[in-house]
Amino acid sequence: MYIRRDRSNLHFGRQSRRRGGGVLMAVWMTVMLVMAGIIWQFNTVQSWVLASVGTEPTATLDPVTLAQMGERAYLAGDIETAITHYREAARLRPDDMAIQFEYGRMLLYRSYAGRSYRDRAVQALEVAQQAVETAPNDARAQALLCYALLENGRAEEAIGAGLRAVQYAPDYAEAKAYLALAYYRAGRPNQAFQTADEAVTANGNSLDARRALALSLAFVGEYDAAIQQYERAIQIHPRFDALYFELAQYYIARDNYDAAIASYDQVLAMESDNVKAYTRKCETYFRMREDALAQEACEQAIQLDPTYPEAHRQLGMVRYTRRNYEGAIESFAMCADLQEAQGVPLAEREIQCYYIRGLAWSLLARCDQAWPILQDALQMNPAESIKSLINQGLMSCVNVDEADYDINDIPTPIPPTPIPPEPIGVF
Repeated sequence: MYIRRDRSNLHFGRQSRRRGGGVLMAVWMTVMLVMAGIIWQFNTVQSWVLASVGTEPTATLDPVTLAQMGERAYLAGDIETAITHYREAARLRPDDMAIQFEYGRMLLYRSYAGRSYRDRAVQALEVAQQAVETAPNDARAQALLCYALLENGRAEEAIGAGLRAVQYAPDYAEAKAYLALAYYRAGRPNQAFQTADEAVTANGNSLDARRALALSLAFVGEYDAAIQQYERAIQIHPRFDALYFELAQYYIARDNYDAAIASYDQVLAMESDNVKAYTRKCETYFRMREDALAQEACEQAIQLDPTYPEAHRQLGMVRYTRRNYEGAIESFAMCADLQEAQGVPLAEREIQCYYIRGLAWSLLARCDQAWPILQDALQMNPAESIKSLINQGLMSCVNVDEADYDINDIPTPIPPTPIPPEPIGVF
């Protein structure tokens, strides 16, 4: 049989490849057009693709949204998070005095958390000074400057800034409140009370106004009235822990120790690891001569934060009164070392960590250790009652006859119980 090669499968195969090449060309052109479109719409496609795999870029929040987030954190009692949000909002909008004011105020509130947070007050002063430089005639900037100067120990300068703030906005409750606090710190009780009362009249729902009035009342010994103002302030902001710490001091002034403990427990109910609250409970139990409970609270504080000097100081006082002199020396030494490491100037350190440690060494007949520590304590500008105890310790080292010395024959001097500390900037 004769087979025609031009009609074989090979022949049809060649015809098929020519037609297939045209199809591939069309597909190629289509792909190129699609790729061109993708390149042209790259940003839109990128967002869609990233979103589909869960890695879409986070949008930058605007200053108003950040400020609102800061306010919510503040109302929830989370001052540190509030600072974070307000800081970013302030960076994005440096000319917005409302944001600058809230940022600075959060820093000042946070400075109440303890001596290790004092840098927040310094930062707040920098924010306030920049705000005044940006808007010198703005009442909020001047009010913030008043508050920041006050918390940096410059009460007289704070009064000037407060007066300017009130001049620019006579009905601004916070300006009057901070001016009242400045009068309070400067030792002007009548002006403090009058200005704080005006602040509450201007805005009865101002936390700062109520707090200023409470402090001005306490300044003249009206502790019950001060307590009522603190209770009103807590109604305004029930999660602001500084109010509970300050309120407790005036419960203590009224010998209502149970109410003071309840205030600290309220803080712990909001924040179970609040080291300051445990330390203050320790101090309060110590006043009550409930030394076992005091030691337990102090040890809990140290377990939560071994770098908290105040807890070591108070534990040392408890150990000292329980005649555990070696333990007291250990606690006081840790307190002093921590404050030195934190850069606290000698005059501002916890003086108990020096003079009572010196007394403990003298009771152990170790005058070689006691003498330099007691001398350091004299350089810390002690109150007269403390200076008297220091001198007694020094004299005991001069007069001691170690041959006849028996530690068990010497009664332990009880460390003086201080009056309630000044609430503004209380640590």
